[in-house]
Amino acid sequence: MKSEPGSVNVMVLNCGSSSLKYKIVRMPEECVLVAGEAERVGIKTKEDPAIHHTVLGSTVTLPLARGDHAAAFRRIMEIIAGDSANDPEIACSLFAHRYVHPGTLFTKTTRINAHTLKQLRQTLPLAPLHNPISFSLVELCAKEYPAIPQVAVFDTSFHATIPKEHSLYALPRVFSRKFGIHKIGFHGLSHEYVMHASCGFLKREVRTQRIISCHLGTGGSSICAISNGRSVNNSMGFTPLEGLVMNTRSGDVDVGMVFYLMFKENCSADDIETILNRKSGIVGVYAASSDMRDVIASSVSDPRARLAFSLYVNRVKKYIGYYSLLLEKPDVLIFTDSIGTGLSLVREEVCKNLQMFGIRIDAEKNHGYRSGMADISHSKAETRTLVIPTDEEIVIARQAYKEHSYGHNN
Repeated sequence: MKSEPGSVNVMVLNCGSSSLKYKIVRMPEECVLVAGEAERVGIKTKEDPAIHHTVLGSTVTLPLARGDHAAAFRRIMEIIAGDSANDPEIACSLFAHRYVHPGTLFTKTTRINAHTLKQLRQTLPLAPLHNPISFSLVELCAKEYPAIPQVAVFDTSFHATIPKEHSLYALPRVFSRKFGIHKIGFHGLSHEYVMHASCGFLKREVRTQRIISCHLGTGGSSICAISNGRSVNNSMGFTPLEGLVMNTRSGDVDVGMVFYLMFKENCSADDIETILNRKSGIVGVYAASSDMRDVIASSVSDPRARLAFSLYVNRVKKYIGYYSLLLEKPDVLIFTDSIGTGLSLVREEVCKNLQMFGIRIDAEKNHGYRSGMADISHSKAETRTLVIPTDEEIVIARQAYKEHSYGHNN
């Protein structure tokens, strides 16, 4: 497949806490040459890690040795090197990194150089499960592929519209001002993508719709309230720890419990960070795995699995209920990302008894869903419930290409 003059092959690297999604997208044509995902990376799970790799429309599943994201990236680059040996038009010419939490240092897509690399290093504590992983890949790319430029695309920009009454924490103002502490919100790239995709699917104007977007991933998850094309609230907060029960993250907890643990167990701040971010959530309750797929498979016989599932579902329902009130009943409810699209039982249990908010799904449509974009609403439902595979990578590719071709450094 011959590229056009001026085309750029953007390799998007989208690190989740337990996954690494990637695409090589020829821009500006938006032609996907290579796509894939390394899953179950660096986590405790019953299943072996694997890479699902698609090149020019042909998909294979390849084994992946247990290891960290850097090891997964190197294996992915080996596979792509084999692809590009057969077709040089596939080769990457720009790295584009999804970067979860830039704090207040960056507000828009930024080209990476020695100065911005130093600034990004300062953000590592803000998202302990994501920023260190993304930063390590930025450093690795700079070291092993120094001739290929890099761009960082930030996950927080979409939530800049959250009003103060929903973003402000009731702390002394001196701390909010000094450290920029407020609800920042995350998964903005995904929520923005499915917002536009849902309105295109339903043939509605974005500016007229009240949308609840449920980004439910095998690593991180968040729910977003969207009104008139703008984010008005997000379940994640100043960091990605707030909100839903996740694979290893606790989500919402009583802050007083943190002090109690520190006193009783003589825990340091680092100890608490590790407990809440890496040892809690599904793995904290279920212990055998942090993967919701394993939880569901074991739930018939294992009471801990059933409890973990119920905790997860109830927290999702809590935020849907809250945001339904905030929006005065949603027009659209969206399920996206790996759990949202992959597990019909999660959708079924989440949507139970939500008729008061106009939400009701068709059981046959829900369990029959396999792929693509679909409406699983009951015929009498007021709110349309959609399943939409997210595509953060195409949003990242667009922003990276624009910055690389026309932008200026921050």
